[in-house]
Amino acid sequence: MIHSVIVPGVGGSEDSHWQTWLQQQLKPSSRVQQQHWQRPVLNDWVEAWATHVAHVAGSVQVIAHSFGCLTSVAALHKYPQLQSKVKNLVLVAPANPARFGENGFARESFTDYEQYFKSLRFTVPSHLLLSENDPWFALNDALDLAQHWQIQPIVLGAVGHINVASGFNTFPAIVPYLLPERKRLNWHLPAFNRFKSSDSAYFA
Repeated sequence: MIHSVIVPGVGGSEDSHWQTWLQQQLKPSSRVQQQHWQRPVLNDWVEAWATHVAHVAGSVQVIAHSFGCLTSVAALHKYPQLQSKVKNLVLVAPANPARFGENGFARESFTDYEQYFKSLRFTVPSHLLLSENDPWFALNDALDLAQHWQIQPIVLGAVGHINVASGFNTFPAIVPYLLPERKRLNWHLPAFNRFKSSDSAYFA
């Protein structure tokens, strides 16, 4: 059975975040832990990611959010030997690489990571879920990054940063992008659909 690895972004994913809900649904599963959740130093986060994934027995699927997406991609690039272990990579609302640098946030660094992340390559089955109105990453810039990563993006509509602030305590719309055996679980979903009838997912 595939092991699901949850990769939060800056601040971690609190109890009311969809990643916490998802981890409760997926068994076996675990979460990458960072020493400093408010200080996103990429090298440190990558090492924590790689150590965690390497210690999981068997194959994994990775479900990442925000800066966790950047961490996952950078780790797969730095440790290509782990790519064969990852059977599915789901990237949800990635953070803007231009906002980060070698010391964490770009404002605290000498440079930013915009060009670095455009240069990264990885060969893992991947899904990239984006929002039309993500306040932290303009859609056109996110689509440009998707092109560099050679991933066909899925735009879920005007759904913010796909976090607690935009109402994502649960995230049933992610289910189709999980591995087939994950889809057969008895999902504990709320009585309402997260998306309004006017919302629709489409391929960019």
